[in-house]
Amino acid sequence: MIGIDPGLATTGYALLDQRSGESSAALITSGIIRTNPKWTKSARLGVIFRELVDLIKRYKPDELAVETQFIAKNVKAAMSVSEVRAAALIAASNNEIPVWEITPREVKEAITGWGNAPKEQVQLMLTAQINSGEIPSSLDASDAVAIGLTAYTLRRYETIFNQETNR
Repeated sequence: MIGIDPGLATTGYALLDQRSGESSAALITSGIIRTNPKWTKSARLGVIFRELVDLIKRYKPDELAVETQFIAKNVKAAMSVSEVRAAALIAASNNEIPVWEITPREVKEAITGWGNAPKEQVQLMLTAQINSGEIPSSLDASDAVAIGLTAYTLRRYETIFNQETNR
């Protein structure tokens, strides 16, 4: 699983592995993709896209989880985040990887139990939920960890629900 926290200036990513039967995931690697504000938007999006494709080719994740757009007061910023999300979705599609789209509220509820938790609380709670790897200090990267972990949680619930309804 690769989790993506989209942003034009900084995009966070995290690669997680959850083996069957284990309740928690292992953090393989995480980091951020930075772009230069002096570059054109198309150049910045191109860098993000190429970096994501490189990560997908290197680590071969079976799924991609990306945070959905929140309601933003700044329309220009919201558009930029949407364009980065599009780059992530295209990278996943080109590599035939299924996508989970997760809301910020779903992430906060899954990780902390409270949908209005601040980013710092989400970051702190990750330490109890990841069984290996150090939680990144960058909020963008730790958000990507949380997004990926939330997708695992949602998939686990979906699997349990499907088993219950098929009985």
